[in-house]
Amino acid sequence: MRLAVRHHTRLTYERPIAETHMELRLRPRPGAGQVVESYRLRVEPDSEIRDYTDAFANRVDYFNHLAPHDHVDVTSDSVVVTAAGVADPDGTDFPSDYLQFRGPVQEVAGVRRLARGVKGDSVEARLDNLAVQINAKFEYRPQTTHVYTAVEEVIKAGTGVCQDFAHLFVAVARSLGLPARYVSGYIHGGAGHQGAGASHAWAEALVPGLGWVGYDPTNPIRTSEHHVRVAVGRDYQDVAPTRGTYLGAAEEVMTVEVTTRVAD
Repeated sequence: MRLAVRHHTRLTYERPIAETHMELRLRPRPGAGQVVESYRLRVEPDSEIRDYTDAFANRVDYFNHLAPHDHVDVTSDSVVVTAAGVADPDGTDFPSDYLQFRGPVQEVAGVRRLARGVKGDSVEARLDNLAVQINAKFEYRPQTTHVYTAVEEVIKAGTGVCQDFAHLFVAVARSLGLPARYVSGYIHGGAGHQGAGASHAWAEALVPGLGWVGYDPTNPIRTSEHHVRVAVGRDYQDVAPTRGTYLGAAEEVMTVEVTTRVAD
């Protein structure tokens, strides 16, 4: 598919602030069958945008705005060509990075219990089964968690959203001894997928002989031409679309709007 994606974030403050410093992981990631045709980033107030590549090969844009301001607008527009179910052979040199537990990805009793229930006569079959199990046992319910909710809380509540299911998939896969990583991006809603209209998250596991294979337990499917990959990391903390600090005591309100469409 050829998809156009717009991601708009607006931060407003009750009184002027100063010295906004922000990192952005909004640029789609090439590879695994995905071709990035164009990417445009705009920020307001107008600021010089620089970029670098992080430890996980994600492109990161960043800017600093020092003058007083009462809002920040960040808009990214991308056009990407996607492909169905293509594994990523890159970034397989240090799989131990994706076997460690930290933050929201915990090896707790509930994770080990889920791991014992995973069936299949091959690595791929077990991972497919894991995605199906998470989708069947946990209810997708927006606004019940936040991006740092730990998997133990998700297991107890029995509900969550895409980042919770991605963290849970990663935790169980690592408990099984399989390197797994968190993926941020978008999903086009043309096929009625859960998670459309916002940033989306899923997981990739390292399958011997193939590379990183994407699994979306929210839906539950392997990743397809409807998915747009943006960034990969150990968990959400590595791939947050926007992250920043500012100088001032004003209260912040953030709104995010994501749209995807099939491009002409």
